[in-house]
Amino acid sequence: MANAIEIKQKNRNNIFRYIYQEKKISKLEIARGLGLSMPTITQNLAELFERNLIYVNGTFESTGGRKAKAICCNMNAKYAIGIDITKNHISGVLVNLAGELIYSLRLRMRFEPTEAYYQKLSSLVDHVAESGKVSPEMILGVGISIPAIIDKDNRTIHYAPIVDVRTIYEDLRNRLSYPYAIFNDSKAGGYAELWHAKHVENMVYLSLSNSVGGAVLMNNEIYYGEQRFSGEVGHMTLEIDGRPCYCGKKGCVDAYCNAQNLSNHTDGDLKRFFELLEAGDEECAAEWQQYIHYLSVVINNLNNMLNCDVILGGYVGGFMEKHIGELRRLVVERSTFETDGSFIKTCFFKYESSAVGAALYFIDEFINAI
Repeated sequence: MANAIEIKQKNRNNIFRYIYQEKKISKLEIARGLGLSMPTITQNLAELFERNLIYVNGTFESTGGRKAKAICCNMNAKYAIGIDITKNHISGVLVNLAGELIYSLRLRMRFEPTEAYYQKLSSLVDHVAESGKVSPEMILGVGISIPAIIDKDNRTIHYAPIVDVRTIYEDLRNRLSYPYAIFNDSKAGGYAELWHAKHVENMVYLSLSNSVGGAVLMNNEIYYGEQRFSGEVGHMTLEIDGRPCYCGKKGCVDAYCNAQNLSNHTDGDLKRFFELLEAGDEECAAEWQQYIHYLSVVINNLNNMLNCDVILGGYVGGFMEKHIGELRRLVVERSTFETDGSFIKTCFFKYESSAVGAALYFIDEFINAI
């Protein structure tokens, strides 16, 4: 049975979340919505005001009496930093309590487990905070996204074939000024999409970057699987004894649907590939038809297995809006079950979803503790 302290904390958290969800609300509406007494509401609002987590933003129109004060969350009371590490790049983002992207930066920097690299990473973290004009006490923590399978402690790495980050958690000890944790890049990207999705509880996030990954999100939570590799779509077999994959097997989805299949035609410039594709370049068009054919097979398989929205993210996902109709048509043609293909959607974050998702871990943790 909950004690008085637990009940008080739960009430405070529920009140904050209600204001957070409604954006702008009166004290009376909070009481009615949550079924709490006005003294309870008043006491908890006073604590939230004192912590600078809420503020008054004008008044509502009068319905006959005094105008009710409009209460809002202070989304800029706290922030978190997200870092995304890939083989050849590093990104940094700053997000507020609403999960809004305040600042972002992407640098070409090859990963090396060296003192020089970690010093640059530490400097990047400081630069993101300074560029966002945020003082250190307002930073909740740093989430670090990497292409690896990570234990639930958010520090132990079990599998990292693309980038040798196996010791990164220990390597960063005493190098960062804030609490930090590490996360799988695709699952972080999926979490960022789920955070901003409206009325979606279940979905598959498909990350189509220089490697292919994914995240299965069920009941508003990431499903990790028994050994934490749920959602590793890139290593489903697409062609028996097909193209070699970096994992050492053949015929994996990654070998057919990673972004480099496209960007290799334009010296690594994916944006240029899509510009040429839309301009009618025959070589790019031929590669695209092969790419989207394989992608439609993958998505149809995911739909047959999980029957929920599929969100296209990663580097390629950021360019898919103009091509989503073509992809849906191919999936509809292949599907055994009746569908119009509308379950296939483009991502909310065109860039840096993994870094944002990693940062959101600390935002979520903070909100849960209010």
